[in-house]
Amino acid sequence: MTFTYYLLQVPPFLLFILMIAIGGTLCGFGTFLFDKFVRLKVLKSHNEVTGFLFTVVANLYAFLLGFVIFMVWGQLNDTQVNVNQEGSSAFGLYRDIKFYPDSIESKALLEIYLYFVSNVITDEFPNISRMKSSPKTLAAFNQVFYKIERLNPKNAMQVQLVSEMFHHLNELAGHRGIRTAAVQTEVPSPIWWTILLGAAIVIICAMLLDIENIKVHVMLNSLLGIFIAMYFFIVIVLDHPFTGSLGIKSDAYMQIVNMEAWAK
Repeated sequence: MTFTYYLLQVPPFLLFILMIAIGGTLCGFGTFLFDKFVRLKVLKSHNEVTGFLFTVVANLYAFLLGFVIFMVWGQLNDTQVNVNQEGSSAFGLYRDIKFYPDSIESKALLEIYLYFVSNVITDEFPNISRMKSSPKTLAAFNQVFYKIERLNPKNAMQVQLVSEMFHHLNELAGHRGIRTAAVQTEVPSPIWWTILLGAAIVIICAMLLDIENIKVHVMLNSLLGIFIAMYFFIVIVLDHPFTGSLGIKSDAYMQIVNMEAWAK
């Protein structure tokens, strides 16, 4: 598990407040110490050059952060679309089983399928929110395959229904595989090193600007630190699509459970 995973255990609003407070405080206090103890006479005479350099570095860093946010936002959207498609396949399979004409076989199959659905809700999604797998749910899913393979359709309509079951089942298996792979997807460590180093360079360039009023200098750099921390917050929240209070939930599977409860 990565450090960002543990940060996501904090409520989003509290995490946001903590990050902007830390970012603003570090930049402001660092600027105060720099202006107080570092005396460089060349800063004032080269302020135009320093300002130009700061503008270039800040623009390049903004482009880098925009790219990272675009990347994690795209991954989150793709994961959400796949989970929705998985839920659609799961619900389609539920209806195929529910309305299969042979009541003896369909009841046994439905019981096995509902056991799988229950495991997805109570075991698999809680596990993937902790970036872990769920062998129990995988075994239950395999039992659904095993049971459908042993259905004995007695007429053309039942043959067609079994074919539809396999179609939804294979779709469900494909989407589950993609979802399982998405659990381990996160911003790679080298990219984190790059954006952290970039933040440090931008802040140092901001400190090198010669501003006569130290209070104004500290305030401006504190705002810069807050702004960078806000970007970091967005990346962290979007980095793990199943983790934290904003993570993707098992709503489609809950719909199956509710439908079965209403049917009874």
